[in-house]
Amino acid sequence: MNDTNRPRAAPQRVSAARSEGACGRGRPREFDTDAVLTEAGNVFWRRGFHATSIDDLCHATGVLRGSLYGVFGDKHGIMMAALDHYAEGAVAGLVERLNANVAPDVALRNALLHHTRVASSLRGCFITNSTLELQPEDEALHAKIRAIQRRVVTLLSAAVIRGQAAGVFDSDLDERAVADFLHCVTQGLRVLNRCSRSEDELRAIVDIAMRALT
Repeated sequence: MNDTNRPRAAPQRVSAARSEGACGRGRPREFDTDAVLTEAGNVFWRRGFHATSIDDLCHATGVLRGSLYGVFGDKHGIMMAALDHYAEGAVAGLVERLNANVAPDVALRNALLHHTRVASSLRGCFITNSTLELQPEDEALHAKIRAIQRRVVTLLSAAVIRGQAAGVFDSDLDERAVADFLHCVTQGLRVLNRCSRSEDELRAIVDIAMRALT
């Protein structure tokens, strides 16, 4: 999936009114929630949820502690909102690649190759990293990640169906099972990327995955 949050329509500005804490004091102020969630997501993405402090988030976003709490509730709420924000951009990028004006197999291969670009993804994928850090008791985050995964698998299933209709994929394959397989491949590529594997090595994995569909 795409690692860059895609531009949205008019950014939402909110104002929060609570007393300010260790990040500084001052009057409540409006802030651009999209920009704040992008910066907060980058911190969680780089450091992980448990290693990130509220002070880290205040510093990265430039927003006071009380204002962040007033809108998102707590650190967990900020994480959930940041993950949603990231997922919207990532899913939009996947839709764009899978629906490109090329043959269905080429579109799918290009979507998989996106995950092999080592230079832009040494820190992995925010969603994948969050999945690996999941705690068993965090039911809300479990549910959110499962919902994101369902969206991705649905898009991959549709891509497989298009390929089957075009005669480039085996029509006997179950599209849902294939989509789950491809989703596993993309997550594996993300994890391998964090180990600085070469793009050629990862591209070979994509080629094998594509051959499994014919």
